[in-house]
Amino acid sequence: MPKAQERDGVYQRSDRPGWWVSYMDADGERVRRKVVASTRQQARDALRRFKTGEERVESLGVRPDSDITTKELMERFKKYQKTRVAASTYERLDGILETLHEHLPERAKDITRGKVNEYVDTRALTVKAGTVQKELFTLSKILRLAVDEWGLLNKNSAHGIKPPKQPEGRTRFLTPGELKAALEAAEPWMRAPMALAACTGCRRGELLKLRWMDVDLSKRLLTLRETKNNTTRILRIGDAAVQVFESLPQCGAGSLVFAGLDGQKLSVYCRRVFHKLGIMDASFHSLRHTMASWRVMEGEDLYLVGQILGHKTLRMTARYAHLSPEYMAKAAGTLDGIMGGVLGQGSEANRMLGTGTPPISEKAPKTASVSHLGVTRKSHRLVSRI
Repeated sequence: MPKAQERDGVYQRSDRPGWWVSYMDADGERVRRKVVASTRQQARDALRRFKTGEERVESLGVRPDSDITTKELMERFKKYQKTRVAASTYERLDGILETLHEHLPERAKDITRGKVNEYVDTRALTVKAGTVQKELFTLSKILRLAVDEWGLLNKNSAHGIKPPKQPEGRTRFLTPGELKAALEAAEPWMRAPMALAACTGCRRGELLKLRWMDVDLSKRLLTLRETKNNTTRILRIGDAAVQVFESLPQCGAGSLVFAGLDGQKLSVYCRRVFHKLGIMDASFHSLRHTMASWRVMEGEDLYLVGQILGHKTLRMTARYAHLSPEYMAKAAGTLDGIMGGVLGQGSEANRMLGTGTPPISEKAPKTASVSHLGVTRKSHRLVSRI
């Protein structure tokens, strides 16, 4: 290729006018191309853009990342979430966003996969795996919106990053004896919400936002309007729940059933009660698991239990499947019909299985060789080549 002496990756060809650049691409291949330039300095600027990727971004039509700060991006996400999640979920968002902002780079475009992995590893040393998982999920959602909805970034650096593994454990539920002991040990103001949580499976927030106009004792129905999933849920209640409601002072239709009750205080005091009784791994939320577990153990259909709990998918209810009295029996008997056809019944099965013991050989069986298989060396070599 006729060209003048190349200097700093920039040169002119003797057979064509204009300026050319030479550089190594990401695959290690030498690239030579003509650039729009009138002087050597302009050609050098073009070469710099190719090396840094700016020119390639423009040629591919990819938008550059914006200079929005991480704090500004999170403020925008907070406004986005305000009308899309339950009030209780929105209230907890401040703490998560504050933690993320504290550990991430100042500019959103500087949030790389390396930075996110470093964040996950650092947080996992000081908080529970479930907390890190929630924070990582929130960050991934923020970056996804910044890429897909708002056009501020080109990639979601948190997508696909694995959170720390949570320790395996069972879904804690109380036995009838444990629940009775807990209600007796609890302070009077705690007993009604604890008993209702165990009777209905309602979340703490759903109970504390329940109003008397949504309690129909004559039809035995509860209407839960403010739920975690922002969907109204209607529950049919039994005698025990009716008894609890009748023990409470009833106010106006628009009044809260548990007016003035602090949810955080309720959770803290519940843990203290369980801890005092030696039930170390239980909380107020365990009362919700108690209702679900008891119903499944009584033979209730998993799908129905999931509807009562307000689960979006059956996978969330599957944690109770092992408690079903028919679950293990069905699993054990699944292949009985097929194996019955294979083995037969009675004497036929005995004949098939045999009653003798395996023979004891003094010598180990001889390993098959090429000659034992009736294959000549010549044909063996042919097979090996194939």
